[in-house]
Amino acid sequence: MASACRKYCLDAIQLSETLIRLADEGNAGCDHDACLVLFGIILDTGSRIRREAEKRLKEIDAGEHLD
Repeated sequence: MASACRKYCLDAIQLSETLIRLADEGNAGCDHDACLVLFGIILDTGSRIRREAEKRLKEIDAGEHLD
């Protein structure tokens, strides 16, 4: 079960990196205020997803060492 969770956490990290890259590229190539707000939301969301997925991976890895 932990290996499935680990896989989905890694997938979430990969998705978050895509979101963060999208936000960075959008911020660099756009000057429309409403779009910049959107890219800020995307950046924030991608960062939160990555942070939470990394926490869960650490918990999973710590639990596997206990078994």
